Amino acid sequence: MKLKNGLIWMVVAVSLMVPGLEGAMAHDGAASPPARVVTAPVIERVVAESTKVLGTLFFDRVSNLSTEVGGLVSSVHFNEGDRLKQGAVMFRLNTDFIDNEIESVLAQMDQVRVRLAKAEKDLGRYKTLFDQEAVSETEYDNILLSKEELVKQTVILEKQLEFARLKRAKSVIRSPFDGLVLEKTAEKGDWVSQGSRLCAMGSMDDLFVKVPVSEDFLVFAQKGEQVEVSIDSLGKRLMGVVDGVIPVADPQTKSVFVKVKLPQLENPVLNMSATVSMPVASKKNMLLVPRDALVNFNGQNMVYTVADGKATPMPVTILAYVGDHVAIASGGFKAGMPLVVDGNARLRPGQAVTIIN
Repeated sequence: MKLKNGLIWMVVAVSLMVPGLEGAMAHDGAASPPARVVTAPVIERVVAESTKVLGTLFFDRVSNLSTEVGGLVSSVHFNEGDRLKQGAVMFRLNTDFIDNEIESVLAQMDQVRVRLAKAEKDLGRYKTLFDQEAVSETEYDNILLSKEELVKQTVILEKQLEFARLKRAKSVIRSPFDGLVLEKTAEKGDWVSQGSRLCAMGSMDDLFVKVPVSEDFLVFAQKGEQVEVSIDSLGKRLMGVVDGVIPVADPQTKSVFVKVKLPQLENPVLNMSATVSMPVASKKNMLLVPRDALVNFNGQNMVYTVADGKATPMPVTILAYVGDHVAIASGGFKAGMPLVVDGNARLRPGQAVTIIN
Protein backbone atom coordinates (compact mmCIF):
# COMPACT_ATOMS: atom_id res chain seq x y z
CA MET A 1 0.00 0.00 0.00
CA LYS A 2 2.87 2.36 0.81
CA LEU A 3 4.49 1.69 -2.59
CA LYS A 4 1.20 2.40 -4.37
CA ASN A 5 0.69 5.68 -2.49
CA GLY A 6 4.31 6.66 -3.17
CA LEU A 7 3.91 6.13 -6.92
CA ILE A 8 0.68 8.16 -6.92
CA TRP A 9 2.42 11.07 -5.25
CA MET A 10 5.34 10.70 -7.71
CA VAL A 11 2.96 10.98 -10.68
CA VAL A 12 1.43 14.08 -9.12
CA ALA A 13 4.86 15.59 -8.58
CA VAL A 14 5.94 14.85 -12.16
CA SER A 15 2.73 16.36 -13.54
CA LEU A 16 3.42 19.56 -11.64
CA MET A 17 7.05 19.65 -12.83
CA VAL A 18 6.24 19.11 -16.52
CA PRO A 19 3.73 21.60 -18.00
CA GLY A 20 0.83 19.96 -19.81
CA LEU A 21 1.45 16.52 -18.35
CA GLU A 22 -1.51 16.64 -15.97
CA GLY A 23 -3.87 17.40 -18.84
CA ALA A 24 -2.39 14.60 -20.87
CA MET A 25 -2.97 12.18 -18.01
CA ALA A 26 -6.60 13.19 -17.59
CA HIS A 27 -7.34 13.13 -21.30
CA ASP A 28 -5.46 10.04 -22.43
CA GLY A 29 -4.74 7.86 -19.40
CA ALA A 30 -8.18 6.43 -18.83
CA ALA A 31 -9.37 6.38 -22.44
CA SER A 32 -6.39 4.70 -24.10
CA PRO A 33 -6.46 0.90 -24.52
CA PRO A 34 -3.70 -1.19 -22.89
CA ALA A 35 -0.42 -0.70 -24.73
CA ARG A 36 1.91 -3.61 -25.41
CA VAL A 37 5.38 -2.67 -24.13
CA VAL A 38 8.82 -4.14 -23.52
CA THR A 39 10.73 -3.27 -20.36
CA ALA A 40 14.36 -3.37 -19.22
CA PRO A 41 15.72 -2.81 -15.72
CA VAL A 42 17.67 0.05 -14.22
CA ILE A 43 21.22 -1.19 -13.59
CA GLU A 44 24.06 -0.05 -11.36
CA ARG A 45 27.62 0.40 -12.63
CA VAL A 46 30.84 2.17 -11.65
CA VAL A 47 31.09 5.11 -14.05
CA ALA A 48 32.16 8.74 -14.04
CA GLU A 49 29.95 11.76 -14.51
CA SER A 50 30.69 13.34 -17.89
CA THR A 51 29.97 16.35 -20.03
CA LYS A 52 29.71 16.67 -23.80
CA VAL A 53 32.59 18.53 -25.44
CA LEU A 54 32.83 19.52 -29.10
CA GLY A 55 36.02 18.39 -30.82
CA THR A 56 37.39 17.96 -34.34
CA LEU A 57 38.55 14.94 -36.32
CA PHE A 58 42.17 14.79 -37.43
CA PHE A 59 44.69 12.29 -38.73
CA ASP A 60 47.68 11.88 -36.46
CA ARG A 61 49.67 10.46 -39.37
CA VAL A 62 49.58 12.43 -42.62
CA SER A 63 51.89 11.66 -45.54
CA ASN A 64 52.75 14.26 -48.17
CA LEU A 65 53.43 11.79 -50.95
CA SER A 66 56.32 12.72 -53.27
CA THR A 67 57.94 11.18 -56.33
CA GLU A 68 61.44 9.70 -56.23
CA VAL A 69 61.92 10.25 -59.97
CA GLY A 70 60.94 13.03 -62.33
CA GLY A 71 58.69 12.61 -65.32
CA LEU A 72 55.40 13.28 -67.07
CA VAL A 73 52.28 12.10 -65.23
CA SER A 74 50.65 9.65 -67.64
CA SER A 75 47.75 8.52 -65.44
CA VAL A 76 46.08 9.19 -62.09
CA HIS A 77 44.11 6.40 -60.42
CA PHE A 78 42.24 8.12 -57.58
CA ASN A 79 40.28 11.18 -56.54
CA GLU A 80 40.29 13.29 -53.42
CA GLY A 81 38.27 11.57 -50.70
CA ASP A 82 39.05 8.07 -51.98
CA ARG A 83 39.99 5.43 -49.44
CA LEU A 84 42.98 3.41 -50.65
CA LYS A 85 44.65 0.22 -49.51
CA GLN A 86 48.39 0.05 -48.93
CA GLY A 87 50.16 -0.61 -52.23
CA ALA A 88 47.32 0.67 -54.45
CA VAL A 89 48.56 2.39 -57.62
CA MET A 90 48.04 6.16 -57.41
CA PHE A 91 50.16 7.68 -60.21
CA ARG A 92 52.01 6.38 -63.24
CA LEU A 93 54.75 8.45 -64.88
CA ASN A 94 55.66 8.16 -68.55
CA THR A 95 58.58 5.73 -68.94
CA ASP A 96 59.40 6.10 -72.67
CA PHE A 97 62.87 7.53 -71.98
CA ILE A 98 63.57 4.94 -69.30
CA ASP A 99 62.42 2.11 -71.58
CA ASN A 100 64.78 3.36 -74.32
CA GLU A 101 67.59 3.56 -71.78
CA ILE A 102 66.95 -0.04 -70.73
CA GLU A 103 66.94 -1.21 -74.37
CA SER A 104 70.21 0.63 -75.01
CA VAL A 105 71.92 -0.91 -71.98
CA LEU A 106 70.69 -4.39 -72.94
CA ALA A 107 72.10 -3.93 -76.46
CA GLN A 108 75.46 -2.82 -75.05
CA MET A 109 75.49 -5.82 -72.74
CA ASP A 110 74.93 -8.15 -75.72
CA GLN A 111 77.89 -6.57 -77.54
CA VAL A 112 80.14 -6.86 -74.50
CA ARG A 113 79.17 -10.50 -74.01
CA VAL A 114 80.19 -11.29 -77.60
CA ARG A 115 83.51 -9.47 -77.16
CA LEU A 116 84.06 -11.14 -73.81
CA ALA A 117 83.47 -14.59 -75.28
CA LYS A 118 86.05 -13.84 -78.01
CA ALA A 119 88.50 -12.45 -75.45
CA GLU A 120 88.23 -15.61 -73.34
CA LYS A 121 89.00 -17.74 -76.41
CA ASP A 122 91.94 -15.52 -77.34
CA LEU A 123 93.22 -15.67 -73.77
CA GLY A 124 93.13 -19.46 -73.82
CA ARG A 125 94.97 -19.56 -77.12
CA TYR A 126 97.60 -17.03 -76.00
CA LYS A 127 98.07 -18.93 -72.73
CA THR A 128 99.02 -22.03 -74.72
CA LEU A 129 101.37 -20.03 -76.93
CA PHE A 130 102.87 -18.28 -73.91
CA ASP A 131 103.52 -21.61 -72.21
CA GLN A 132 105.26 -22.70 -75.43
CA GLU A 133 107.20 -19.42 -75.43
CA ALA A 134 105.67 -18.62 -78.82
CA VAL A 135 104.43 -15.17 -77.68
CA SER A 136 105.89 -12.65 -75.29
CA GLU A 137 104.65 -12.01 -71.77
CA THR A 138 103.60 -8.50 -72.84
CA GLU A 139 101.36 -9.85 -75.59
CA TYR A 140 99.78 -12.31 -73.16
CA ASP A 141 99.23 -9.58 -70.54
CA ASN A 142 97.54 -7.32 -73.11
CA ILE A 143 95.03 -10.04 -73.95
CA LEU A 144 94.42 -10.68 -70.23
CA LEU A 145 93.87 -6.96 -69.54
CA SER A 146 91.43 -6.71 -72.47
CA LYS A 147 89.40 -9.57 -71.03
CA GLU A 148 89.38 -8.03 -67.52
CA GLU A 149 88.29 -4.68 -68.96
CA LEU A 150 85.33 -6.34 -70.65
CA VAL A 151 84.37 -7.99 -67.34
CA LYS A 152 84.40 -4.55 -65.69
CA GLN A 153 82.22 -3.15 -68.48
CA THR A 154 79.75 -5.98 -67.89
CA VAL A 155 79.51 -5.10 -64.18
CA ILE A 156 79.01 -1.41 -64.99
CA LEU A 157 76.28 -2.17 -67.52
CA GLU A 158 74.53 -4.48 -65.06
CA LYS A 159 74.48 -1.64 -62.51
CA GLN A 160 73.13 0.75 -65.16
CA LEU A 161 70.41 -1.75 -66.04
CA GLU A 162 69.52 -2.22 -62.36
CA PHE A 163 69.29 1.57 -61.87
CA ALA A 164 67.14 2.06 -65.00
CA ARG A 165 64.77 -0.70 -63.93
CA LEU A 166 64.55 0.84 -60.46
CA LYS A 167 63.61 4.19 -62.03
CA ARG A 168 60.93 2.45 -64.06
CA ALA A 169 59.57 0.79 -60.90
CA LYS A 170 59.63 4.13 -59.06
CA SER A 171 57.60 5.65 -61.90
CA VAL A 172 54.60 3.87 -60.40
CA ILE A 173 53.65 5.70 -57.19
CA ARG A 174 51.70 3.60 -54.70
CA SER A 175 49.79 4.25 -51.50
CA PRO A 176 52.19 3.97 -48.51
CA PHE A 177 49.45 2.74 -46.13
CA ASP A 178 45.70 2.24 -45.77
CA GLY A 179 44.53 5.81 -45.94
CA LEU A 180 42.20 8.54 -47.10
CA VAL A 181 43.25 10.97 -49.84
CA LEU A 182 43.01 14.45 -48.34
CA GLU A 183 44.44 16.46 -51.23
CA LYS A 184 45.64 15.89 -54.80
CA THR A 185 48.23 18.32 -56.23
CA ALA A 186 49.18 16.66 -59.54
CA GLU A 187 47.10 15.73 -62.57
CA LYS A 188 47.57 13.80 -65.80
CA GLY A 189 49.86 15.74 -68.13
CA ASP A 190 51.77 17.52 -65.36
CA TRP A 191 55.55 17.39 -65.37
CA VAL A 192 56.85 16.56 -61.91
CA SER A 193 60.42 16.83 -60.70
CA GLN A 194 62.13 14.48 -58.29
CA GLY A 195 60.78 15.25 -54.82
CA SER A 196 57.63 16.99 -56.08
CA ARG A 197 54.61 16.75 -53.75
CA LEU A 198 51.82 14.78 -55.42
CA CYS A 199 49.12 14.39 -52.76
CA ALA A 200 48.37 14.20 -49.04
CA MET A 201 47.02 11.08 -47.33
CA GLY A 202 45.75 10.46 -43.81
CA SER A 203 46.25 7.05 -42.21
CA MET A 204 42.98 5.29 -41.40
CA ASP A 205 44.70 3.61 -38.45
CA ASP A 206 45.53 6.99 -36.92
CA LEU A 207 42.16 8.75 -36.78
CA PHE A 208 41.60 10.90 -33.69
CA VAL A 209 39.33 13.53 -32.20
CA LYS A 210 41.02 16.56 -30.66
CA VAL A 211 38.97 17.71 -27.65
CA PRO A 212 39.55 20.87 -25.56
CA VAL A 213 39.40 20.00 -21.87
CA SER A 214 39.68 22.41 -18.95
CA GLU A 215 42.89 21.89 -17.02
CA ASP A 216 40.74 21.33 -13.91
CA PHE A 217 39.27 18.17 -15.47
CA LEU A 218 42.43 16.92 -17.15
CA VAL A 219 43.14 14.56 -14.25
CA PHE A 220 40.00 12.57 -15.11
CA ALA A 221 41.02 12.02 -18.76
CA GLN A 222 43.08 8.92 -18.09
CA LYS A 223 44.92 7.26 -20.97
CA GLY A 224 43.13 4.10 -22.08
CA GLU A 225 39.74 5.29 -20.78
CA GLN A 226 36.82 4.60 -23.13
CA VAL A 227 34.62 7.59 -23.98
CA GLU A 228 31.58 7.96 -26.20
CA VAL A 229 31.98 9.87 -29.46
CA SER A 230 29.06 11.12 -31.57
CA ILE A 231 29.58 12.29 -35.15
CA ASP A 232 26.18 13.69 -36.09
CA SER A 233 27.07 14.47 -39.71
CA LEU A 234 27.83 10.78 -40.29
CA GLY A 235 25.06 9.50 -38.03
CA LYS A 236 27.67 7.62 -36.01
CA ARG A 237 27.90 6.92 -32.30
CA LEU A 238 30.93 4.91 -31.24
CA MET A 239 33.43 4.39 -28.47
CA GLY A 240 36.83 6.05 -28.58
CA VAL A 241 39.87 5.65 -26.35
CA VAL A 242 41.74 8.47 -24.62
CA ASP A 243 45.24 8.28 -26.12
CA GLY A 244 46.98 11.21 -24.45
CA VAL A 245 47.21 14.98 -24.52
CA ILE A 246 48.79 17.54 -26.80
CA PRO A 247 51.24 19.17 -24.37
CA VAL A 248 50.34 22.78 -25.15
CA ALA A 249 47.66 24.67 -23.20
CA ASP A 250 45.68 27.52 -24.74
CA PRO A 251 47.12 30.71 -23.19
CA GLN A 252 43.68 32.33 -22.97
CA THR A 253 41.31 29.53 -21.92
CA LYS A 254 43.91 27.26 -20.26
CA SER A 255 42.28 24.33 -22.04
CA VAL A 256 44.40 21.36 -23.07
CA PHE A 257 43.61 19.25 -26.12
CA VAL A 258 43.01 15.57 -25.37
CA LYS A 259 43.50 13.03 -28.16
CA VAL A 260 40.78 10.40 -28.47
CA LYS A 261 41.58 7.54 -30.83
CA LEU A 262 38.75 6.28 -33.04
CA PRO A 263 38.21 2.99 -34.83
CA GLN A 264 38.23 3.11 -38.62
CA LEU A 265 35.30 5.00 -40.16
CA GLU A 266 33.79 4.72 -43.63
CA ASN A 267 33.86 8.39 -44.64
CA PRO A 268 35.82 10.52 -42.16
CA VAL A 269 36.43 14.16 -43.02
CA LEU A 270 39.39 16.14 -41.72
CA ASN A 271 38.27 18.81 -39.20
CA MET A 272 34.73 17.39 -39.02
CA SER A 273 32.93 18.07 -35.73
CA ALA A 274 32.59 15.30 -33.15
CA THR A 275 31.01 15.39 -29.69
CA VAL A 276 32.87 13.52 -26.96
CA SER A 277 31.53 12.65 -23.50
CA MET A 278 34.51 13.54 -21.32
CA PRO A 279 34.66 12.58 -17.62
CA VAL A 280 34.52 15.47 -15.15
CA ALA A 281 34.63 13.51 -11.88
CA SER A 282 36.00 10.34 -10.34
CA LYS A 283 34.24 7.05 -10.97
CA LYS A 284 31.54 5.95 -8.55
CA ASN A 285 28.48 3.70 -8.39
CA MET A 286 25.73 5.22 -10.51
CA LEU A 287 22.35 4.12 -11.81
CA LEU A 288 22.06 3.57 -15.55
CA VAL A 289 18.93 3.47 -17.68
CA PRO A 290 18.70 2.26 -21.29
CA ARG A 291 18.77 5.02 -23.88
CA ASP A 292 15.74 3.44 -25.49
CA ALA A 293 13.79 4.24 -22.33
CA LEU A 294 14.24 7.99 -22.78
CA VAL A 295 11.35 10.07 -24.12
CA ASN A 296 11.15 13.82 -24.40
CA PHE A 297 8.11 15.71 -23.16
CA ASN A 298 8.15 19.49 -23.59
CA GLY A 299 11.95 19.51 -23.47
CA GLN A 300 12.15 17.31 -20.36
CA ASN A 301 13.88 13.91 -20.50
CA MET A 302 11.60 11.29 -18.99
CA VAL A 303 11.16 7.53 -18.68
CA TYR A 304 8.13 5.36 -18.04
CA THR A 305 8.08 2.74 -15.33
CA VAL A 306 5.18 0.36 -14.77
CA ALA A 307 3.20 0.27 -11.52
CA ASP A 308 -0.06 -1.61 -11.03
CA GLY A 309 -0.25 -2.25 -14.77
CA LYS A 310 -0.08 1.44 -15.66
CA ALA A 311 2.57 3.66 -17.24
CA THR A 312 4.09 6.02 -14.69
CA PRO A 313 6.32 8.86 -15.96
CA MET A 314 9.48 9.87 -14.11
CA PRO A 315 11.79 12.78 -15.00
CA VAL A 316 15.50 12.00 -15.33
CA THR A 317 18.64 14.07 -15.06
CA ILE A 318 21.37 12.68 -17.31
CA LEU A 319 24.87 12.73 -15.81
CA ALA A 320 26.84 10.63 -18.32
CA TYR A 321 26.53 8.68 -21.55
CA VAL A 322 27.69 5.07 -21.34
CA GLY A 323 27.20 3.13 -24.57
CA ASP A 324 23.54 2.11 -24.86
CA HIS A 325 22.79 3.52 -21.40
CA VAL A 326 22.87 6.87 -19.65
CA ALA A 327 23.86 7.47 -16.05
CA ILE A 328 21.25 9.43 -14.12
CA ALA A 329 20.71 11.17 -10.81
CA SER A 330 19.37 8.51 -8.48
CA GLY A 331 16.34 10.35 -7.06
CA GLY A 332 13.33 8.02 -7.12
CA PHE A 333 15.15 5.26 -9.03
CA LYS A 334 16.67 2.01 -7.85
CA ALA A 335 18.46 -0.90 -9.49
CA GLY A 336 16.08 -3.43 -11.01
CA MET A 337 13.22 -0.98 -11.55
CA PRO A 338 11.50 -1.85 -14.86
CA LEU A 339 11.50 0.87 -17.53
CA VAL A 340 9.63 0.81 -20.83
CA VAL A 341 12.13 0.59 -23.72
CA ASP A 342 9.81 -0.35 -26.58
CA GLY A 343 6.35 1.11 -27.06
CA ASN A 344 7.08 4.19 -24.95
CA ALA A 345 6.95 6.72 -27.78
CA ARG A 346 3.11 6.88 -27.72
CA LEU A 347 2.48 6.13 -24.08
CA ARG A 348 0.46 8.51 -21.95
CA PRO A 349 0.75 8.88 -18.16
CA GLY A 350 -1.57 6.45 -16.42
CA GLN A 351 -2.24 4.44 -19.57
CA ALA A 352 -2.77 0.73 -18.99
CA VAL A 353 0.05 -1.42 -20.33
CA THR A 354 0.71 -5.08 -21.04
CA ILE A 355 4.34 -6.17 -20.66
CA ILE A 356 5.35 -8.60 -23.41
CA ASN A 357 9.01 -9.24 -22.45
